[in-house]
Amino acid sequence: MTSQTAAEPVDFRLLDEASRKLLGYYVHRKFHNYLSSIVAALNQQYRDGMNEGLTQPTPLGRAMLLDFRALDYNALTDVVGVCLYVLLCHATANARLQHRDDAKRVLYLRGFDFEAAFTPGGGVAAGISTWDTTGFTLDLPALLQRPLFKILSPKEVDSETMTAERYYENLAKMNQWISQRPAAIYLNALHWQRGLLELIPRMDHFIVYVSSLTESALWELEQLRGARYRDRVTVIFDDQAIERKVSQLDVQQAMDGKAGSTIWSKQGPPPSLTAAQVRESLAEVFTVMSPDAFKANIEAIRRRIDDSHSELEPGEREIALDFEFYPSVDDSDLNRLREMSRALAKLVEAGQSGPIDSLSLFVAQIQLLIHVSLLLGDHDATGRALAAYAAVMWSASNHYEPTGDRADELPEENREQLLGMLDSNGGFAEYAGRHLLAYGRVHELSDETGQADATWNATFEATRKSVDKVFADRRGAAG
Repeated sequence: MTSQTAAEPVDFRLLDEASRKLLGYYVHRKFHNYLSSIVAALNQQYRDGMNEGLTQPTPLGRAMLLDFRALDYNALTDVVGVCLYVLLCHATANARLQHRDDAKRVLYLRGFDFEAAFTPGGGVAAGISTWDTTGFTLDLPALLQRPLFKILSPKEVDSETMTAERYYENLAKMNQWISQRPAAIYLNALHWQRGLLELIPRMDHFIVYVSSLTESALWELEQLRGARYRDRVTVIFDDQAIERKVSQLDVQQAMDGKAGSTIWSKQGPPPSLTAAQVRESLAEVFTVMSPDAFKANIEAIRRRIDDSHSELEPGEREIALDFEFYPSVDDSDLNRLREMSRALAKLVEAGQSGPIDSLSLFVAQIQLLIHVSLLLGDHDATGRALAAYAAVMWSASNHYEPTGDRADELPEENREQLLGMLDSNGGFAEYAGRHLLAYGRVHELSDETGQADATWNATFEATRKSVDKVFADRRGAAG
């Protein structure tokens, strides 16, 4: 924000950079846009002489009531919604992993699509990406007609939320839609290998789509080379997709500095082995075929799946994987993020238990707590922060709704629009916050509605009383 930022309880640069290490560029953009909307409002308030930092209001800032410029409904719903989507995908996959049955389990492994984005400045960005894996993944469920498990990829979050975002305010329908699709497990980039090793013994068959020669894709294949697995693996080797990804890396390098500064890219050179050498090596161990051959022989592949058996029998293979949603940063940065979350929580709690020094800064502190708690996958903290946010919206609506001759009357020309902002922000905060509290702080979908409602109501009421006092004091001073 200003030169005082270094002394503030929030490191805005770290918050933005950390979201790059969650789940791809699309998820980063959601966090970036929400953080940008908060910072833009704080900066405008600074320029207006309302604050000298996140915890330093001026007399003008203390006198200011709600700053409607700080209420960005779209940014809020986007960042909360995409996190809810990832959570529900993982929870649905866990429900299937924990269910005891004799159905064949197929684990789908693949190299993810490559993405790059460049910006010439001025808030404009252009991107390039490959779609080979996305296209094959979309076709696979109908081809196999068997229960399918996969690791959630960045590109899938991008493409699938184009549909799922319509359900951000109807999570029952979102969950129903997710349940009709392959089970998508979220694995933290720091621990994905550990998660995969826990899944492999519990699967009957493995479909591996090789569309890139990255270290991670080759590592996955290496885990299946053992005698326990190799006869239960079908490798689809896509030479054309591999070539396209190599070409895209060349394009990225050529565009860097010419199309603008790089803001997202696939890092690292491909392995030294050629595609032909890798395919030859794989064919010595696995059943390897092209995408066209895979589709042409799908009946035989289905029979292979039906004849496959995991090394763990039903009753032994059930498992739930922790939902470790947080940035894949080093321990020092992760600790700093957690310290920020605790510091923001204390600021919000202080406003709930005592007088609010500046309502505009109190709102910013709540918004930042929503942001960082989502970033850390702390759903309990996010639910509480959303309860506080909803309380501010509710109290403000009660203050501004009645008409009368007073200094802070809403302007008639946009009165309905401003009241609508309070209603939409508060309504979504309540809906999403209650659900996040009900999901608990662990990986599974838990039914804690009673406790969640009690927590929500207590947080909402404490906040409402403090905010009501701010408005009441203003009315008293005006009278």
